[in-house]
Amino acid sequence: MKYNWSIIGHEKQLELLENDINFDKLSHAYLLAGPNSVGKHTVARKLAGILQCEKDFCHKCPTCQQISSGSHLDTVELRDEGDSIKIEDVRKLVERCNMTGQSRYKIFLIQGVERMTTEAANSFLKTLEEPPERTVFVLTTNNIRALLPTIVSRVRVVNFQHVSTKYLESKLKDLYSDREDKEIRQVSLFSLGKTGKAIHLMENPASLAKYFEVYRDVQNFLDRKSVVDRFSYVEEIAEDKKQTELFLNILMHVLRSRVLEGKEVDRYLNTLSKIEETGILLKKNINTRLALENLMLII
Repeated sequence: MKYNWSIIGHEKQLELLENDINFDKLSHAYLLAGPNSVGKHTVARKLAGILQCEKDFCHKCPTCQQISSGSHLDTVELRDEGDSIKIEDVRKLVERCNMTGQSRYKIFLIQGVERMTTEAANSFLKTLEEPPERTVFVLTTNNIRALLPTIVSRVRVVNFQHVSTKYLESKLKDLYSDREDKEIRQVSLFSLGKTGKAIHLMENPASLAKYFEVYRDVQNFLDRKSVVDRFSYVEEIAEDKKQTELFLNILMHVLRSRVLEGKEVDRYLNTLSKIEETGILLKKNINTRLALENLMLII
């Protein structure tokens, strides 16, 4: 690799981007699609830095420092803070597109582009069809199926996937040679193939400790606790979105491990499917406690 992309894996995807840069094949719009926490947003920001900095994102010049701090005038970023992207937001973005730029490119990073309302997406489509000269859109999405097909057809799609646990474990050992093998193995399993999640856990002891705590809780009630105990547990976590997400991730990890061990394979495969369905329902603002209680009844 010519550039330091600061992520684990996804070599083919990064080679594609590097070839576009080095052989003057840059697209006016990229869509980085795949699960959360696999490095899409990191790559998007790195791409912006490489394109804007005359020294390939040296991290030292004013341009790099402005991009890193989010203050670069010609690099506009719409971060995913949970709200939908409305037509008013797109109109402001289009206004910025048409303003005179002072940099090599005008770059627009849109995280979670699936958050666009239908009205906003249709408005944005017009700009994608005829973008101003030297304008680059870098979009990311966790759910490409939620996008209008007309938008997908007008961008260059770069798909990111989960990596294997074995591959992730090997890379973490290279990066963290001073850490115990057992800890690295556990982080690799907890991360469910999400490289960004793995790095976060290795770099944040408090987060990792919380994962271990929930892991013990899940193991405990799967093996011994009654439905009443399970209902009591989910009642405690239902008010905290991050805690609920963590619980579901760990539950999936534990059940996948049991499937690999050959324990009650059919039952646990069915449960894994139900966990994924629950995760989808929660994103649609279904009552969290009710969704979790329904899940507890089938575990």
